[in-house]
Amino acid sequence: MNNKFAKLVNVSLLLLVLFFSQSLAVQNLIGTDPTYIGVGARPLGMGKAYVAVAEDGDTVFMNPAGVARALTPKLTSMYSNLLNDVNYMVLGGVYPQSKTSALGAGAIINSVDGIDLRDSNGTSIGSAKWGTSLFFLSYGYNLENINLQLGGSLKYFTQGGSGTATIENSSSSGVGFDIGAIYSPNENLSFGASLQNPIGSKLISGNNVENILPSNTKIGMAYKMRPFDERRLILALDADIATERPLTLHFGGEYQLTSNVSIRGGIDQDPSAGEVATNPTFGVGFGYSGMEFNYAYHPYLGVAEDSTHYFSISYIGGKPASDDEAALSITLLEPSDRTIVYTDNVSVKGLVRGKRVVASVMVNGTEFPVDKNGTFTASIPLSKVGKKLVLVEAKDISGKSATASRKVLRLINFADVSQGYWAKKPIEGSGTLGLVQGYPDGKFLPERVLTRAELATLLVRAKGIDITKPRTANLFKDLTNKHWASAYIQAAVDFGYMKGYPDNKFRPNKKISKAESITVLARYDALPTQKVAQKPYSDVSVKHWSAKYIQAAKDSGLLSYIDGDKLGIKSNVTRAEVVEMLSKTAVAGRLIWELFSWDKGYEYERSLPALKAQVEP
Repeated sequence: MNNKFAKLVNVSLLLLVLFFSQSLAVQNLIGTDPTYIGVGARPLGMGKAYVAVAEDGDTVFMNPAGVARALTPKLTSMYSNLLNDVNYMVLGGVYPQSKTSALGAGAIINSVDGIDLRDSNGTSIGSAKWGTSLFFLSYGYNLENINLQLGGSLKYFTQGGSGTATIENSSSSGVGFDIGAIYSPNENLSFGASLQNPIGSKLISGNNVENILPSNTKIGMAYKMRPFDERRLILALDADIATERPLTLHFGGEYQLTSNVSIRGGIDQDPSAGEVATNPTFGVGFGYSGMEFNYAYHPYLGVAEDSTHYFSISYIGGKPASDDEAALSITLLEPSDRTIVYTDNVSVKGLVRGKRVVASVMVNGTEFPVDKNGTFTASIPLSKVGKKLVLVEAKDISGKSATASRKVLRLINFADVSQGYWAKKPIEGSGTLGLVQGYPDGKFLPERVLTRAELATLLVRAKGIDITKPRTANLFKDLTNKHWASAYIQAAVDFGYMKGYPDNKFRPNKKISKAESITVLARYDALPTQKVAQKPYSDVSVKHWSAKYIQAAKDSGLLSYIDGDKLGIKSNVTRAEVVEMLSKTAVAGRLIWELFSWDKGYEYERSLPALKAQVEP
């Protein structure tokens, strides 16, 4: 075998050409995952102990979960010349989509030219080229409430060369994927795992030869501290558990000499010829104005000629305050954002993180203690129904501050409106807005039939009409000024929503039919009406006095709750039905829509006393 190939095998490159035949032929081409060489001079300088560190652009290749940690765009590039023959290039980047998610992409490309081809007699018959490429598309998501990042990468692998027809036919390609996770129980400690090619990645060549990229499981932990002069020290330990290689360990560290200079060192175990070689590594990084230059030195003890130098140039952007400054952050565990409650208080639980001690937090203007682990618990009163903002504010001894908030909607609760009741949302929305009211026993009685007086009251409240002016004379024969709904009935008549009967009676306690209620609501919503050409429902004649109003209400969506082709025109309307129809009108519908919209209207109340304050044990 050519000496060049022997060296390539020893460093796990994707080149191994076997020359065993009566005439020149390449019998097989065997590839291994090029990420095993190492990607990024920073991880290489740390002995490739990086799966739990996983930050910057290098994380695309080592652990896709680290993509979710990016708060600013990251780019990295690396170049090396292995064995003075193989060009090895890496390019990767991460772009945050939001505070909780980010995209990543990367490529690893290596190639070798001038491979000496010889026949079985050792006679040179020409030269060949061979190269491999691996492309990544990654996504990461940050579950910030539990300090867990998850990620995955889709990979496309291709390898091929030229020189002979056999080599060209041996070109192959395939797809694979990686998945990863990082969990941080506190700000110092992280655990990471990355499953690379977990089900193997099949490569199929032009001559229908199949090769499988073996799976590899990387697990690791990292510990970050600031022992000297507030400069960060990282210690990391990884293990590689592969299907076709012995277990290997990786240990490394990084220390900030200054805000712009870091030194690195590590131990990288590498399988070579069935044995495990232990290689020391060294690295240094220089950063300035968002750019970073990294250098790594990695000897391979199994191949004395291959003491390799790696160079990376990266864009890291502005580092998060938690790296170089005394950052302060608040993580709210309860309540979840956009929470709906029915009680007059809400439980607030959270965690304060920071290098300096925070003894207390302010929750809606009330002070609560923080325990030694940074946790706090409070119960905040919600004085009225409606939209509320829970605002938590923290400040450390240096004056740095942080805030976190949650939107909470308190709705009115009726004891007889169950969770699955068909008109629950419009009833609770209308009740919260004051458009309808329940009874003193806390019930709404949604199936109770509505009276004409109750309908007039409901309509006037929904419009927000002023009813404070007293009336001196009775409006109808059967309605005195002392009637509880007289002012509402007067307003409903004045605005043309309802009418009395020809005998000058209003009949306020008369149960109202569906035909009447729909007609009143159509007038109330100023719906356009016209002559009806066909039945709006099977039990509504085109000649019925309410047909045009029923058709208008149906066309506008007021009757969308009706299931089937029969209206039940002669039946009396229930309170739930009227509230449902009212919620579809222009005025009441807009008010209910605004109530359930999370985009605006949220405020917090500083002046209210807290119900309790406690420190978790």
